[in-house]
This record gives sequence, structure tokens and C-alpha cells, in this order.
Amino acid sequence: MNRFRRVAHVLAAGVLAVLGVAVAPTASAQPQPLNYQVKVTGADPMNAQDGDPLRITISGLPAGATANYSVCPLPLRDSLLKPGPWTPNPSVEARVTAYCKNFNDELSGTEFKPPGHDVGRSATTHDVVFDIYVPRGARTPAIIPFDPDFTAFPQGALKWPNNPDHKQYSFSCDENHPCTMMLRIGVPATATSPAQTVFDSSITFRASAPGLKIKGCAGVGASTLTGSMPERFGRTAVGWNQMLCAPTKAAQPVNIVNESEDVGLTSFDKGESDVQVTGSGGTLATQQVRARSYIPAALNATVLAAVGWAPTDRRDDGGALNSRLADNLKFDWDDLANLLSKGGLSPDSTGRGGIFVDGSALVRRNPALAAVSGAENALRSPNTRAGQFTTDFFGVTGEIGTSTVPLVLSSRLNGMPAWTYGTFVDIRNAKLRGSDGPVGVVTDLNALNLGDGGVHNVDAKTGQVNVRKQVVNAALGTGNECTNGCLNWVVTDLATATENGWAPVALPNGKGGYVAPTPKSLQAAAAHAQPAEDGSIRIVPGGDPEAYPLTYVESLTAPLNPLVDASCQPQAAKQAQLATFVKAAVSGGQDSLGPGLVPLTPELLSAAQTAAAKVGTGTAEASCHEHKEAQNPGAAATGGPGAAVGGTPASDGLGGPLARSGSNGPGAAEAAALAMKAPTQASVQEARSVAAAVKVPLFPGADVLGALIPLLALVALVLLPPTTGYLTAGKPLPAWLNRLAERLVAMRRRA
Repeated sequence: MNRFRRVAHVLAAGVLAVLGVAVAPTASAQPQPLNYQVKVTGADPMNAQDGDPLRITISGLPAGATANYSVCPLPLRDSLLKPGPWTPNPSVEARVTAYCKNFNDELSGTEFKPPGHDVGRSATTHDVVFDIYVPRGARTPAIIPFDPDFTAFPQGALKWPNNPDHKQYSFSCDENHPCTMMLRIGVPATATSPAQTVFDSSITFRASAPGLKIKGCAGVGASTLTGSMPERFGRTAVGWNQMLCAPTKAAQPVNIVNESEDVGLTSFDKGESDVQVTGSGGTLATQQVRARSYIPAALNATVLAAVGWAPTDRRDDGGALNSRLADNLKFDWDDLANLLSKGGLSPDSTGRGGIFVDGSALVRRNPALAAVSGAENALRSPNTRAGQFTTDFFGVTGEIGTSTVPLVLSSRLNGMPAWTYGTFVDIRNAKLRGSDGPVGVVTDLNALNLGDGGVHNVDAKTGQVNVRKQVVNAALGTGNECTNGCLNWVVTDLATATENGWAPVALPNGKGGYVAPTPKSLQAAAAHAQPAEDGSIRIVPGGDPEAYPLTYVESLTAPLNPLVDASCQPQAAKQAQLATFVKAAVSGGQDSLGPGLVPLTPELLSAAQTAAAKVGTGTAEASCHEHKEAQNPGAAATGGPGAAVGGTPASDGLGGPLARSGSNGPGAAEAAALAMKAPTQASVQEARSVAAAVKVPLFPGADVLGALIPLLALVALVLLPPTTGYLTAGKPLPAWLNRLAERLVAMRRRA
């Protein structure tokens, strides 16, 4: 009987461990209530979109405190039973353990994983900080063993099961189903107080799908304009719309159409769009028939953004603590050129030009980079710094499509010795065209791969959502690959980087120092603005050490001639709407810019107001003539963006249309077509997510048995010593032990 008691005690202790039930302290050692504060910054949790950055800061905790988080439904279900007596089990810890796990995020297409281990308090700030994002999605359906409505136990000897249809538990978090970011806070024991665990459900969130949503207006009306613009300008366009129509709940002034700049400029030229946004005047236009005014609207900049974590902090116990990378890493021009031209393979040798190897100038210059090492061993440190965690993504990404972003960057690097392609061969070991040659000026990041899928200079994606998906693991930082820090890199613009919480690097200022993209440094660069031949404003890099060197001007492209309908009759209402919109952009709209965009300087604002006054000052006859000619423009009216193989383009890339010099890779349309023919990383990941969500149990109750396997192991440990003693002594095993062994073998055979 003693052995039965021993087995029973082990089983009872194991069940408590599986369920996460805490043992209450004795009356003489009751803990004092914790006095702490929870602060949320970044997105508004109740008005967020999937992927919006969110920082949770827990302050006021004692030394040695730890915390973690889980996505939980609201309200948290309270239907668990205690094994044995089968009485209600209201324990918050048991309920969180049972219901709040395996939550799948729609944006990433993967599980939204909390840290694998509790996060310790920072010895520096005395806070526990979680840099995460607002998720949207649903929990993977699962059996809840001790919930009557979702159990796998059949009715019979047990009266409480109530799941004849074998339902599985799940919950959703979206704009219609708020959830909580449940915090689990642990405090170690002290001489005067026992250890304690507190659950905090104060953070409630709603998350809609990513996208542009104009609130408070009456939707599209008869006089609503069509605006073609790149995604980076979307939040500003939403803000301007709401500024004009929300106070009176009028129709929105502009219907936003997200298009790459070359496509948007063509739409504008043909009259399919009434207004367009570009950062480089007519440089990216494939045709220019329609007379236009480029109206400066905001300052933006091309940036290389670092996404990830570095072990630059310490816990109270002295152990390493990962922190979200927020400081501006310092890159030389050669570092930037090598990153984007020497290939993504083998960053531990010649890949990325060797900039991430131990002891490189870049690593020595940046302590945060030096602190990052391989999750498994230090030999993987260069790969981790470069962002190569898998065989389908090599660490650097950005948006596919013709854009000012690569144009400004490559124009600045053009002619530098390091801005030269590495040595690349195809699958037949033949040298790729352009290999070892100068990169030149490019207008599409995809062109940097020389048309070959094995180069991986930039693994660009179509649209901002897909770029965010590409770097989501490094952004969250909770996977095994981020144990000792992890990084990804995004070639993008300051507005997009700011919106997503990515950290732009600082670049040389020409005086031996480095300058980061900030409102101050962008406005300093704007002091060097000059008019281009096409009437737009460009910023000429100079020797100003305070100026960020990749700054550019975002401009509204608006028609000089009046808007007309299909019969060439003036559209007075739409013309008035256009005049209101462009005037608002260069007045009150400067206070409603999206994240990361910087208001114009007084000098640029004056130029913008002058350009805005020219809109619609032409004639309806001229507008009608333009519309007809733009449908089939002559050779003299066409230009086009170039994706240069090498050498120097017809201009510096910023003063007017570039002559088309051929493309080294598919454009956006071709890339979309190719994506339909071959599996992409996104489609493969989606298939993996679907497969992971489908679980076929080995037999009814297998999930429960899986949870109890650790208990059976404990039983084996209890039984092994006496069993070994019997066998060693040559004595037969007791009957009760033989029967138990036979039952276990029978269960194993049925499995």
C-alpha cells in the first residue's frame, strides 16, 4: 500500500504541475500586494491594425522580478474542473494555461509567440519591457481536457463531460472581438515575503486588418478625386482627408489608390488619376504629356532600417538581456554599398562584402552589432547579424516596384568603388551578366539581384504588408534564433520605418561623423533644395554635416489645366475640390502629416504655395488635347525609369527622366506573374500554417494522454528502483506491478 500511496502522490503532484496550479502561502507568510505600473506606448491598443508596434513597460517591481505575456480572450473562460473531485477550478493561472496559447497572427501567417522564458527586470532601468506588435487572428482549435464543453473524455464513469460532438476550443481577436494581453508577473521570495505570481489583464486591444481607413466621412462622392500614391504616403493622405471631411461628415476629397510611382505617374498622365504623389518629380515617369505642377508637400528620406534585438542590457542577476534595437547604428558608404551588392550567401566570408564578420570595421564601430552572436554557437554570429536564419530569406528586404527610395540611394552610391556587384554565377556556373561590374543607378530594388534568384542582394516583396511579414520574427524577437540577438534589414523610407518602429542607421556626414534621419537633419538638408528641369524640387547633397544625405521632397503632382469630363466639359465641382485639397496640403496639412514625414521649411512652403496656385490655370481645350494625346503618346513624350546595369545614367537620376537602359530583373508586373507560377515564401509559409493547424489525434483522448506523459515518466522513476531490486534478486514481480505493466503495454499497442 505504501507504493500505491507513493504513486498517487507523484500523480497528484504531476497533475498540479501540468495544470499550473499555484500553492497558496500559509497565513503567516501572506505576500504584500504588489505596487507596480503598466504603461502602453506606440499604437492605441483599442484602435490598432494588425502589426502596429506596441511597447509595454512594467515599472515599480522589486529586484529579481520577471514577467511574460499571453493573448487571452475577453472575457477569460471560467469552466475548468479540478481533476479528482471534479469541482470548479477558478484559478487564473490554470485558465491562462488552458485557454491562452497557440494564437495565430494573420499578418505573419505564424504563431504569435510569447518569450520562451520569463523576461527579467532590467538592472539599468528597473523595468520589464516588451516591444511587440498588436496581433489579429485566432487560436488554433484544441481540446481542453478539463473543460466539460471541450474535453475529449467520454461520458460514462465520468458524468461531467459534455462534448459528444468533439468540439475544439478557439477564440478570435479582431475589430469585433477585443482581447487582452495578459501579463504574468513573478516576484521572488524575500526574507519577509514569499514568492508570488500576479496576473494583470489591464491591456485590452482590438486589431483590424492592415489598410487605409478614412473615418468620420461620408465615403466617395460625385466630386471625390482619384489620387495615385505610393503606400508610404497613405497615412498622410488619410489624415488630410479626415481633416477636410470629418468635421462636416462630407464626402472624402480623395479616393486613395496605392500604386508604384511609375504606374501612378502614367495614371495621372492619362487622366485616370487627378492627383499623384512622387518623391522625384518626373524622373520615374514613362510618359509626360499632361502639363503639371509639382507641389512640395513633405520631407522624407531613403533609409536602411535595422529590425531586431541585441543583448545590450543586463538582468538583476547579471545575465544578458535582449533589448529592441532603437539606437542608430553607424554605417559607412562602403558598408551600405557592400550590403546591397555582394550577395546574401555566406556572410561569414565574402557575402555582404564581409561587413558582418567579427572584427570588421562595421562591427567594431557598433557595440550593439558586436554583442549579437549566433543562437547555437559564436561561429554563426555573422549570419545572425546579417539576418540569415533560414534558407529562404537572407536578411535584407524592401518593396518591389519603381520608387524614389532606390533611386535616391543608388544615385548617392553611384561611382563609388564599393558600389560594384560581387561575382555571381547561375545554376550552370556561367557568370551572370553584370557580375563584377558597376551597379549604377537603379529604380527598383529587385534589379539588384541581376535577374537571378540565387543572388539575394535584396529579397524584395510586393507591398508593405509583405515586407512586414518578411521581418516579423526579428521584429517580435521571441524565437530561438533571437536568443543572443537577431537582426533583419529593410531598405525603405523614413515614414515607413517610423510607422513600423524600425531603427534607421546613421550615415557619414562628410566631416568624420554620422548623421541620423531626424526632423532636424531632414530640414537641414532641405536648405540645399534646388529646382529641377521639370519644375520639381530636388535636394542636392552638399557638405553640411547636419544634413541627412538621402533626404528628398514628397510632392503632389497636379494638373495645370482644368479637370474635364469625357466630353471635354469642365468639372467645376471636382476642380474646386482639387484646389481645396492642394491648398490644405500646403497649409494646415503640414500639421497632419503621417509618422516620419517632416514638415516643409518656410522656404519650401513658400515654393509649394506658389506651385499650388498654378493648378487649374490653363484651358479646358488644352486639357482635352492632352487627354487624347496621352492615350497614345509620341516618342518625344516618353521617358522612363531605368534599372541600370552599370555605368553612369543620362542624368544623376534626380533632375529629369532617365533614359531606359534595360532591366536586370522583373518589374512589379513581371514579379506578380512569376509569383503565380512558382511557390513563394509567403505561400509556403501559409501552407505550413494550415498544416500546423490540422492535427489528427492518434486515438480518442490522445491529447490528454500527451499531457500526462510527463506524469507517466514520474511514475516510471518511482517504480524503477523497486522493480530493478526485484529482478536483481531473482524474485517475481508483485501481481499489482505486473497488472500495471500489462495495461501500459496494451495502451501503447492501441496507440
